[in-house]
Amino acid sequence: MKKLFGGLGLGLLLSSWLVAGDLYMAGGAGYKRPLEAIAKAFEAKSSHQVKMMFGNMQQVSAQIKESDKISLFFGDEKFIQKLGIPHEEKVELGEGKLMLVFSKDSKAALEMASLATPLVKSVGIPDTKSAIYGIAGEEALRRSGVWEKMSDKLKVLQTVPQVSAYLVSGDLDAGLINKTDYIGIKEKVGQALEVDSKLYSPIKIIGVVLKGKEGEAEVRAMLEFLKSPEAREILRAHGL
Repeated sequence: MKKLFGGLGLGLLLSSWLVAGDLYMAGGAGYKRPLEAIAKAFEAKSSHQVKMMFGNMQQVSAQIKESDKISLFFGDEKFIQKLGIPHEEKVELGEGKLMLVFSKDSKAALEMASLATPLVKSVGIPDTKSAIYGIAGEEALRRSGVWEKMSDKLKVLQTVPQVSAYLVSGDLDAGLINKTDYIGIKEKVGQALEVDSKLYSPIKIIGVVLKGKEGEAEVRAMLEFLKSPEAREILRAHGL
C-alpha cells in the first residue's frame, strides 16, 4: 500500500505514482487513518494493491479532474457535490463528528466557552473555506457564541492532521478536528469534547465511484468489501 499525502506538489507526485493494475483512491486528509486501515484489510483479502492520495479536498479534487486513474474518492457528500466531481454511484461510510481537543498541558475547562478565556491563547482550525471540519468548526464557534470573543486566537491550517500535529506538539492550546483523527492521537493530547451536532451542518462521509470506473474489477471488489462487517467495524473503530 503506497501513501501520498496531500499538499503542495501533488501534481508532480501524481505523474510518478500511477501504475496500471492497481486501485487508486483519494480522500480528504481527515480520513487518512480509516482509509489506510480499510486498504490494508482489503489488500489482505484480495489480489489488488491500493494506492492512496490525501489532502485538502479542493486540492485533491483538482488532481482527480486532471487524472483518469483515480477510481474512488472519499469525503463529505455535500462538499463532493459542490466540487462537481462526476460520479456514478456512492457508498455511505458514516457520519462525521467534530471534536474540540485541548493540548496535554491545558488547564482550561472542557467547554466551548473556554476558548474565549485567557487560559487558551491559540486555537487551531482546518481551512475554513475548503476543509470540511474547518467549515464545521467555524459554524460551531459562531453558533455557540464564542466566535467574536476568540477569532483573533485562531490559527488556520490546511488540513485536520496538521491541526492534530500541532496539538500533539503543544504548539496549540486547543483545536477543532474530527473524531476520526482524535482517536488516533488521544493518548498524546489532553481532554476532548464531542461538539454538539446541532452547532454545525451534518457531515455525511461517502465514497464515490468516479465516472467511467464503475466496471473495473478492483472497484467492484472494494465496494463489496466496504459493505462487509469487517469494513464496518473498522469504520466504527475510527469514529464513523
